[in-house]
Amino acid sequence: MTQAPWAGPEALLAQSLAHAHATGHALGHVESEIAAALTLGQAYHVQQAVFELRGLPLAGYKLAATSLRAQEAMGLDGPLVGRIAAPELAARPSAAPMDRPVYAEAELLVRIGDDLPVMSDAPSLARMAEAVDRVWLGLEICSSRFADDDLSPSGIVADNGLLNAIVTGDLLANGWSEELAEGTVVLQPEGAEPVYGVASAVMGHPLLALGWLAAWLGRRGEHLRRHQIIACGSMTGITQIASDKSVTAQFGTPDKKIAGMVMTTFAKDQMRSKA
Repeated sequence: MTQAPWAGPEALLAQSLAHAHATGHALGHVESEIAAALTLGQAYHVQQAVFELRGLPLAGYKLAATSLRAQEAMGLDGPLVGRIAAPELAARPSAAPMDRPVYAEAELLVRIGDDLPVMSDAPSLARMAEAVDRVWLGLEICSSRFADDDLSPSGIVADNGLLNAIVTGDLLANGWSEELAEGTVVLQPEGAEPVYGVASAVMGHPLLALGWLAAWLGRRGEHLRRHQIIACGSMTGITQIASDKSVTAQFGTPDKKIAGMVMTTFAKDQMRSKA
């Protein structure tokens, strides 16, 4: 495997995380301590290095901690960002680890129509609505590369927001429809109680999250690009799912004009997507 382009504990962590992505093996206590000691800036440095070590094309971004409750619990003043690799959007997501918990979240997935300029300030909702050319209902499947998944924000960032796969469900809209921001969702793990959520749990409005991301990237000299997929943030919170059990999400707007579902089954040897 390619070596990290710098030395020290961060390089060790990046190398270990890249190996964990490749093998599915959990990282131990030493790596957890390194991750916990990082600043958020250092953690994003590790995240980027891991992505480069994996050598996979960038398909988009995911947002985490988009609810005020999550941010307050973690002592944050905004969301956390992860990178989506193209294979993580595959129709048949790769196997999640069997020795660690696996979680699901219901999210709106938006696709950017055309390249956006570099932005230092968050754009208006109208500007972000113009930037969206597709919206799907999706499931984010999460699982930590660390044996202990009770991670600090820096650990979550270094571990790429715990992203394992994005399962794409029904197309909800061509372009942005404002009714989406008023939608509700039911996440139903097989054999467990349903979890109810709302689109407004994502920073009050999913396009606020998208605009926040555009400005966050802009401050790093980056920008949203044509056909990148953005997982806007959890509408339901994180819910543990069991092997050989399905998990389904159903979304609808108050006027019932927009509705859709997504389902997948976490099997022992693979994630079987049934979007």
